[in-house]
Amino acid sequence: MKKILLFTLAFAIGLTLYSQTAWDPIQNIDPAVGTDPYVISSGDLDGDTDIDLVVGTFSFSNDIIKWYANDGVGNFTLQATVSTMGSLNGVGGLAIADLDGINGNDIITVSYSDNSLIWYANDGLGGFSAEQVISTAVGGAGQVTITDINNDGDIDISVAAYAGNEAVWFPGNGDGTFGSKQIIASVPLPGNLSFADFDNDGDLDALIGFDDGAGGTSGTIEIYYNQYIESGTMTVSWIKDTVTVDSSNPYLFVAAFADINDDGTLEIVKSDNSSGEVAWYSKIKNGVSTETMISNASLITRPAVVMVTDLDNDGFNDVILTDGASGDDAIIWFESTDMGGLNTEALIADHNYQLYGVTVGDFDADGDKDIASVGFFSETLDWYENRLETLSTDDFSIETISIYPNPAKNILNFKGVTSETLNIKVFDILGKSVINTVIEQNGRLDISVLTSGIYIIKFENYNVTYKFVKE
Repeated sequence: MKKILLFTLAFAIGLTLYSQTAWDPIQNIDPAVGTDPYVISSGDLDGDTDIDLVVGTFSFSNDIIKWYANDGVGNFTLQATVSTMGSLNGVGGLAIADLDGINGNDIITVSYSDNSLIWYANDGLGGFSAEQVISTAVGGAGQVTITDINNDGDIDISVAAYAGNEAVWFPGNGDGTFGSKQIIASVPLPGNLSFADFDNDGDLDALIGFDDGAGGTSGTIEIYYNQYIESGTMTVSWIKDTVTVDSSNPYLFVAAFADINDDGTLEIVKSDNSSGEVAWYSKIKNGVSTETMISNASLITRPAVVMVTDLDNDGFNDVILTDGASGDDAIIWFESTDMGGLNTEALIADHNYQLYGVTVGDFDADGDKDIASVGFFSETLDWYENRLETLSTDDFSIETISIYPNPAKNILNFKGVTSETLNIKVFDILGKSVINTVIEQNGRLDISVLTSGIYIIKFENYNVTYKFVKE
């Protein structure tokens, strides 16, 4: 199967800032996760606002879901195993979200051999319910994605049904129940699903990576446009882009939407575990797709995860890349040039663990993004601390910003702002942008549209970030 801020209310900054990122040596969380750990996700699972970890194995027999509670500074403790022995056979997808609106975040997963989509309800006491089956009609269930496809404000779930030859979604009702399976596209052997509003019409479009040839030689990436808004009917349907993004990938491992060159528009990033190609594509709707190479087999022969995120808090997206074999550097990253390109690779870690599952979050609450991973070969769970250092010039003036109240229900207020306007971005704990706006100097930020949880607010004018809690 294919791959299916240290919180503070006041912060003094220089007007001219420079950041440099270094990585601490690997920190082991669990030396024996289970047989073939494959997927990992991060989020707050016990309601203490810290980012916890959940992992799943993919051995096709007696696979497990385990979670690890974070104490807030990056010390993780194994909790009671979520799944029961024998209930899962091939955990190829994993996600964290509050499906029922009570007790905080729940765990969503799949059982590949059982063709099942499953979730475990958070009991609010640090534990989870017995498995609740959403569907047993997802053939070779793989990658799981949390979405809102029909714009009703409730969480929907999408799955790449590898053996079923279809990409599907299930409309959520907001109470932990779901409607019947809906088909996005019938394609051979889908392994990748990604959602974003690629055509900027107000609904989520789908990017699907699949194998359209026999023997795993023709991995193809296509975009399917959601017609919920465009049709005027307020119903979901899909139309494929007339021009393929990319094809002829021998072993397509990742295909996803991302703004890799920081131009405010979405691109597509891919990694191929056979050819060694890692690239991104600038795509015009129903038009040309232009490829830019990030890496090839001379750097990492068998690349696995490629992820786009800002690792050095400079407001520009960087790229993480992992080794899916054992012969090359385990994790490397490419820092943005701040001008739409990428610098040469820099090392994060070098070992032979086979990293198929990676997640990013501020695990030690120091204001920067760290990395956690599971080793398929080593059968370990580990994390890598980001040692971001911010340097300023000798000649600078001090400005102080504070935010209040915190936690907040509907409105965030600001003090100490000297700019006439504030350029503000808000991200959830997984790094997804949820608010991007400009307000006046004495303005307030309306956060009523956000669901309860932890968020990061970034003041682009000042290049500083804070954590806040939405009640």
